[in-house]
Amino acid sequence: MPRLISWPIIVCLWLLLGVLLVAGFLAWYVQVPTYVDGSGIILTRGDMLRPEYGGMVAVVFLPPDQSAHMRVGLPVDVQIGSTGVLVHSTIAQVEPGITSPDAARQRYRLGGVGALLVTQPSIVVIIKLGTTLPATSYAGSLLTAKVEIGSQRLLTLLLGMGNFLGSSS
Repeated sequence: MPRLISWPIIVCLWLLLGVLLVAGFLAWYVQVPTYVDGSGIILTRGDMLRPEYGGMVAVVFLPPDQSAHMRVGLPVDVQIGSTGVLVHSTIAQVEPGITSPDAARQRYRLGGVGALLVTQPSIVVIIKLGTTLPATSYAGSLLTAKVEIGSQRLLTLLLGMGNFLGSSS
């Protein structure tokens, strides 16, 4: 047989094929968490819904199309302010149904800047922030929250085929 390609090139091509197969395998089996973003506010002592939470709580407003994913115990990353403290917590309570902006402003006494948080119907979740933060310093602070609602394969993110291949929650 004639030698059209030298041995070092053949070895490199086999190594490249092996690397591509391993990368494809990892992209198929590695799960990446999926999040839902929302905004909220830390409630003051007078506005706290239930004293049994024992510490600061925040109310977070999420898009209504995510209601099927929300349940107590889901992990949440909360960032207080735009560049402030990052707190890892869980959902303590999911309010039933979808809440209108006016009902949310009334129920949680959102005045001033807090009134601008809710501009559309929302799902309301209560997040227990714990006792490590000084309540007097952070009460009334705005926050952003990322609720982890499930995971999907890395390959679906890379190829943009999340709906085609499906995702697991």
